[in-house]
Amino acid sequence: MLRIVRSFSVVVIVALCVGIFAFAKVQQQIRPAGQGGPAAEAAKDTCWGRTPCPEDHRPLVAFREDWMDATPGVPTDYKDKDLDAHLQNKNLTMVRYGAGAKDVIYDRHVAPRDDPGYIWLGACAAGPCVITLKDKTDYLDLSNPMSKVVWRTKQGGFRQLRLVLKLADGSFLISDRYAGPAEDWNISEILISEIHWRILKIQEPVRIYEDALVEKPNLTKVDEIGFTDLMVGGPGFTSGTSRVDWIEVHADRVKRSAATNNNN
Repeated sequence: MLRIVRSFSVVVIVALCVGIFAFAKVQQQIRPAGQGGPAAEAAKDTCWGRTPCPEDHRPLVAFREDWMDATPGVPTDYKDKDLDAHLQNKNLTMVRYGAGAKDVIYDRHVAPRDDPGYIWLGACAAGPCVITLKDKTDYLDLSNPMSKVVWRTKQGGFRQLRLVLKLADGSFLISDRYAGPAEDWNISEILISEIHWRILKIQEPVRIYEDALVEKPNLTKVDEIGFTDLMVGGPGFTSGTSRVDWIEVHADRVKRSAATNNNN
């Protein structure tokens, strides 16, 4: 008797499974066009419904700057205010803003042995300073959702190093995202599309400060890109400082000559 009950149960379960499968097939066949189905599901799953897929159109590295030593390969201990002399990318120029910017240096130490040469903002004693990089031939187009900045930095004290943009119209923006304090050098990246931008007021020689929030700024023609911690440095060595070993900008490029012609 028990064996008969078990056999009957198996038959019922199999019948239910066959029925459910058949019902699903029928529903799939009679579903109106444009209201689902395998093709629609596949389309919906393509890059999570985003067309085009941003990750399929990542911008290349527009430039990378890794400031070089005066005597590469030879450990030396020195400080140099001639920042352009240490640029590896000769298509770039460095621009300084603020009364303290004249004291920004390229710094190099014998110890620690693995310490790189870097841009040091700790000497901006006369007021906050901004340092930017400008490509001689191209604007940067940072409107691509995958545009980003990757950099190796080391901040001390309460320093927060933020991105600064100078747009083609001469206005400045400063990012809410930043690279914060760290005990050692660290590599971080900031995705441009995730940044909330504020106007940066540069009223030289002394006043540099953030102002109103800017909703969806036009980043298709960025004239300069750089950094600031919006803080005053101290005389001599100070533990409250920002350091930049290298910076890499992933963005599309727009020829300055082409952009000028399009505006005429």
